[in-house]
Amino acid sequence: MSSNPKTSGSPFVLLRAAEAATNWRALAMTGMAAMAFFLSMAMTAWLTRHSFLLGGLFSIVTLIVGITGYSAVGILLMRQSQGRELSFTDAIIQGIFTVHRMLGVALVLLVIFLLVALLAFAVLFLCKLPGLGSLLYAVMLPLLTVIIGVTFASIFYVAMPLAAPAIWAGNSVMETIARLFVIVRQRLLMTITYIVVLSFLVLFLSGVVSFILFSGYVTTMGISQAVGINPMGNVMGMMSGIMGNHMGNQMGYGGGFEALESGMAYTGAFGFATGLLFSVGMVIPFLTMINGTCLIYLQVTDGLNFTEAEEQLQAQMQEAKRRANEAKDRAGAKLQEAKDAAAASAAKNNQPTTKAEADIAPTVTPATPPAPVAPVARICSACKAPLAADDIFCGECGTKNAL
Repeated sequence: MSSNPKTSGSPFVLLRAAEAATNWRALAMTGMAAMAFFLSMAMTAWLTRHSFLLGGLFSIVTLIVGITGYSAVGILLMRQSQGRELSFTDAIIQGIFTVHRMLGVALVLLVIFLLVALLAFAVLFLCKLPGLGSLLYAVMLPLLTVIIGVTFASIFYVAMPLAAPAIWAGNSVMETIARLFVIVRQRLLMTITYIVVLSFLVLFLSGVVSFILFSGYVTTMGISQAVGINPMGNVMGMMSGIMGNHMGNQMGYGGGFEALESGMAYTGAFGFATGLLFSVGMVIPFLTMINGTCLIYLQVTDGLNFTEAEEQLQAQMQEAKRRANEAKDRAGAKLQEAKDAAAASAAKNNQPTTKAEADIAPTVTPATPPAPVAPVARICSACKAPLAADDIFCGECGTKNAL
């Protein structure tokens, strides 16, 4: 990896983290992102009151908006740390295309944590075996403690702060995971030291910004009260206006609405101004933290070779994919064998008698039906003339004949 001239070999690189407050593009993007995020949250809350399903669906949009705005600000600061500039439009477009990468890295980290927890659960379950269980527990307890502790430190101090800068630098999900593994293996303590120093720097800047805003806020409020504008006292004025309007209506006087309207106007202005000051006070530590993580990422990755780690991770992914395909093929073959066996059994039960069964079965000659008996011709007993089967009297001579 090529070294960055602005960060390579500088032990005081984090002193440049506060430079983010002078990046007007980052400041403007932060304001735009915050406005879009809060509007999306307000829309989500409004939809949730009317339809829980629509609110849940729009919460996904809110998450995407938040990640996009966060990534757009981070991309601007990453390009500044790399000595380049980026336009608003390019930052927003690149921020949109980093959403799936951020979610993918988060999912991979969650899977890694669950696998470590599952491994610890399985090992501790084996420690319940009679006889050697206590000895195994004595060995595995400190070992699992170290493994889980290193996993937590790697996720908290390396993966969580540096995953986003790695994505902002243009890496894919797998490339980001490979870089995080290399950093954990080779520069874990260095990264932890940088993150701790950055945390203290952000805390110090937060204190300085809070002192500046608080001292100016208190002084401004004092001068405001001196000229007759007392926003906090206007709350009591609002209550007095309401009570005065009520008493005036009962006694036939008015004038309570003027105090009520004045109190509401100044109270609203006071609330807006206070919220704006609080937001501005949060911006500088926020940008300092993001810019600091970008600088730390460039510093700890300087001089590291990620090609081998990426190739190993890619080979492991291909091997896992191959085994999954083999397992799928074996399952399909077993299922086909079961289907063929069922079809053969059904065909055997429905097929005609075979030749062997025909040889064993006795031969049965079908009975010959009797020949039909020809009916006997009738004749007259007197004149011998032919008679029909149902004739009683002869048609020639009229003699009566028996049937």
